[in-house]
Amino acid sequence: MFSVSACISTCMIRCMCLRISMLLLKTTYVLGVFSFSTLSISLWGLEANLCVHTMADVLILKAAASGDLKQLQQVAARLDSEEFRGKCEVCKDCEGRTALHYAARKGNIQICKFLIEKVKVDIDIKTERGDSSLLLATARERINTAKYLIIRGADIRNSDSKGMTSLHYAAERGNKELMQLLLFKGADIEAKSVYGTPLQCAASSGSLESVRFLLGHGAKPNSVSQLSFSPLMWALSCHSSECLELLLKAGADPNLSSFGMSPLSYAATEGEAGLLRSLLGAGANPNSITTAHLRPIEYAVSKGNYAIVKILFPLTQRIPEYPDWSIHGIAKYFHSEPAKIKREETRNAYSKLVKQKGNDATNRKEYWDAIKWYSEAIYLDSSDARLLSNRSLCWAKLNEAAFALFDAEACVRLRPDWPKAHYREGVAWRLLKNYLMASTAFSKGFRLDPRNKEIEDAFRDACMSSLDELAAKRPLDAERIRRTVNI
Repeated sequence: MFSVSACISTCMIRCMCLRISMLLLKTTYVLGVFSFSTLSISLWGLEANLCVHTMADVLILKAAASGDLKQLQQVAARLDSEEFRGKCEVCKDCEGRTALHYAARKGNIQICKFLIEKVKVDIDIKTERGDSSLLLATARERINTAKYLIIRGADIRNSDSKGMTSLHYAAERGNKELMQLLLFKGADIEAKSVYGTPLQCAASSGSLESVRFLLGHGAKPNSVSQLSFSPLMWALSCHSSECLELLLKAGADPNLSSFGMSPLSYAATEGEAGLLRSLLGAGANPNSITTAHLRPIEYAVSKGNYAIVKILFPLTQRIPEYPDWSIHGIAKYFHSEPAKIKREETRNAYSKLVKQKGNDATNRKEYWDAIKWYSEAIYLDSSDARLLSNRSLCWAKLNEAAFALFDAEACVRLRPDWPKAHYREGVAWRLLKNYLMASTAFSKGFRLDPRNKEIEDAFRDACMSSLDELAAKRPLDAERIRRTVNI
């Protein structure tokens, strides 16, 4: 069970750890740089610990989390109205959630009404990860709360750090009523996220009603994100023949590849004869070659799906390197040692080629092309942190912040001791205008490489931007920090 107190404690520990690490940094680097480290500590300390300065702060979050409107009203009665509003907006848990976020995610309309209509809190205030009250209500399927927030003017186009909007979440969860309301209010049916468009999200969850509804309202059936399957591929992944037929009827391309794989190759891998026949009937090419330089019949053989092999065999052109072109001969050669060695050599050569093409395109500042080539390389080797770092750079150059962050965070997970990985994450957070998160990422990179001027400058700038942002909301706190670090 979620505990607000535990989250507050975690928040204090996080702040303490950053404080200690920055003090260690003071002893290893020049004094001039440390002033900005101190600034970062002060900003994080202020942001993280505001929620525990007084008992009133704790009570506000606990009351919202537990749905205790009476207790919230009692706290409000003891404070000046402006002071209480300020506390409701500033008092946050370790993930940046305020009282309104708690009320929305719990579906407590009465507390939402009290905070929005009486206290006048900002309805669109965001958490550290970019979640607004509407996003949380939609993601948690608090439908009545979400409808109330929309009616009260919540920004339906708000997205979180993954680019997910309320329409994405409603589509994923199959809520037709909410999708109708969001589209009526002007939601973008083709909004991009790292998980794709709302249609991609609907197909990924196998929600037939969402897929039907979105296609009926003009959603494009061939939406493709470099980071997510196409709707058709998701229908195959969910083994949903109904979704597949809907998408094909709406014009989905049966030969459109995702993650380096054609739909037919994916169906052959999954061993779904019915889905495979539907694709073939819609014009899927049985001789298509994937990024791994394999054909659908070879994927079927690799998984031992011989019922699929029998369907594909008469439709597949003879592959020259197979000495015995029969079902038995294909299986025998595919699993032979010479064939395995040749596939590995082909894979490595192609991987090297697409990496170089990605680098060349980046040097020419042709970032969309670079993303295409890096993506192919990542399909072949998803454990290469440098590829993720390079693709994150390209996303950042194109101002695609959510995509840049997605790759940067994956890069950090693979190589947490690599300064550049943290730098890439900081750049992405900076694009999202979350300067506190950016300064934290840059500080991690700076601790790993304290003589890196690029990271140092980025760290300093993020701290200063965060301070400027704070000054606009709470000038007295900002001035106190300026005096503390003497800037």
